[in-house]
Amino acid sequence: MPDLFDFFKENEDKLHERPPEKVWQKLEQKLERTRRPRRRGIRFLQTWVVALILLILLMAAIAVWHYSRR
Repeated sequence: MPDLFDFFKENEDKLHERPPEKVWQKLEQKLERTRRPRRRGIRFLQTWVVALILLILLMAAIAVWHYSRR
């Protein structure tokens, strides 16, 4: 079985190959098409989720306090 070091030594010239410029342009175009637009509402949504959780916890605390007084 050949050594891994020998494999890299034999194929060193292939490590420095550069693809043609058209390949890079095509790849960049494909990446631009598949990128999703950034959502603006995510931070706003997260704030409302946190506020809703706090409200639910507050209501639960009030309910526990109210029923424990009985």
